[in-house]
Amino acid sequence: MITLPENAVSGVSFEGGALARMRDGVRLVADIYRPAPTPAAPGPWPVLLMRQPYGRDIASTVVYAHPVWFARRGFMVVVQDVRGRGDSEGEFYAFRQESEDGYDTVLWAAGLPGSNGRVGMYGFSYQASTQLLAALARPAPLRALAPHMTAFDLYSGWFYRDGLLQLSTTVGWAGQMLREDSRRLHSPAEPALDENWLASGRLSHHLPVRDAPALTHPGLPSYGGDWLRHPAYDDYWREFDLLRRVGDLGLPMFHLSGWYDFYLRGSVDGYRAMAASHPHQFLLASPWVHIPWGPAVGGAHLGPAAEPVVDELLAAWFHHWLDHEKPSGPPPLAGCRYFLLGENAWRDAPAWPPPGSGPQSWFLAGGGRANSRFGDGRLSTDGPSGPDDLFTYDPEVPVLAPGGNVNGHATFGPHDLSTQQQGNNLLVYTSPPLAADLVVAGDPVCTLHVQSSAAETAFVARLSRVLPDGKAIFLTLGAARVRARDGAEVRIALDPVAVRFAAGERIRLDVASSAFPLLIRHPDTLTDPASVSRAGDFVRALQIVKHDSDHPSRLELPTLPA
Repeated sequence: MITLPENAVSGVSFEGGALARMRDGVRLVADIYRPAPTPAAPGPWPVLLMRQPYGRDIASTVVYAHPVWFARRGFMVVVQDVRGRGDSEGEFYAFRQESEDGYDTVLWAAGLPGSNGRVGMYGFSYQASTQLLAALARPAPLRALAPHMTAFDLYSGWFYRDGLLQLSTTVGWAGQMLREDSRRLHSPAEPALDENWLASGRLSHHLPVRDAPALTHPGLPSYGGDWLRHPAYDDYWREFDLLRRVGDLGLPMFHLSGWYDFYLRGSVDGYRAMAASHPHQFLLASPWVHIPWGPAVGGAHLGPAAEPVVDELLAAWFHHWLDHEKPSGPPPLAGCRYFLLGENAWRDAPAWPPPGSGPQSWFLAGGGRANSRFGDGRLSTDGPSGPDDLFTYDPEVPVLAPGGNVNGHATFGPHDLSTQQQGNNLLVYTSPPLAADLVVAGDPVCTLHVQSSAAETAFVARLSRVLPDGKAIFLTLGAARVRARDGAEVRIALDPVAVRFAAGERIRLDVASSAFPLLIRHPDTLTDPASVSRAGDFVRALQIVKHDSDHPSRLELPTLPA
């Protein structure tokens, strides 16, 4: 860890390696950044607390300003290694100890010299989960949170999408975390996990993935394997499901999501649940990926408005809630501020989705050959029509994730899907050029009437924006597992999105059965996909999509007045 003399940085006093004793005697280690007292600002100061598993010296500076920046703006910043990570004692099991340890740490931080007794927590991803789990225990000094890019329900918002494992993010992160465990425990698995770190995407191809040695080595914590061995929502996931306990989380929260973040739905679901139950909830619905935040996303540039100003917003948010025992005046942030793709500008609304949005139905139609963007698949507002469309899903030759397969990793962003849409192993439905601008803001839904030769299979729906030059810019997707040998209606909830389609552009929906390696490949059998032990156990499936008057397959877009 980084060590510095106390006054090495101007305007800030640094205390490294501060110890906090938890209720079971385990000692957790933190660094403390205090503003240097001045006659105008002698202290005490509000506390900003971050609890994270990657080494407290990093302090999430991949997306936020360094703690020194916040200290210079009047906060006492405490960054702690969670249990079993960095220099902290104890054993790490992801998420499990964070409620009790968070409670104890908040009380400790509130009583530190220089503290005004009021604590706020900030951070993204795992550091956001530590906030929510601490808040669940209701420590009195904790007054406000900023949970960014996380999930209140880990099953549906982080690890699985309608029962399909979010493959590359899950196995990649598990390998990263277990690598640190192997070092602390001097495990013989350390060389293998170091090697895996250099090419972690290989785990996306390992069969069976649930038994990958890098994730299941004896003597290491079991959390990586546990995530793969619980493909259905059960008591394991119920322990970590805070959506069902939002009533116990009554704190002001500054939520942040990203249109191209892997945990988008988890973030937005959390905001909506909290806003329905508690006041003082704010959502910044950004266009960003998980890391880093900025206007350059997926090979595109979203303009200067997409440059992040999150640090300034955090400072304003926490000064309001922490400076005084009773905040005065309205909060500086309220409702929702969302980035409208296509327009590449921010809009403000009192909530998400924006009030006034209503569904517009686009029906699937065609002449029976919607395979590829060169086929005859259409989106029509006039109603469904035409004979069935068919494609063959081969798990060994899957349709790839929107950003492709990058050495076993999936990348999100406004990627051009037109190359993938040349394949006959997916169906493509495109609207005529729009006569006027169309603004979509909310949660699109795709309803498909399907039949499959497989005992069980999956369907993936993706929405894209077709530009006049033919590029098909990825916007959002959804997926569902289905048993449809005798036919079924399947409702696929796509992730939230906000986009302006300009006049002359076209709306496109493509339908496949995979998005590898973002999602695990369904084997077209009743076997759990993570348990498939050999490629020979994959089965090809004939997939049928019906769109006649008795089977009105459609895409419903939540639209606003342009």
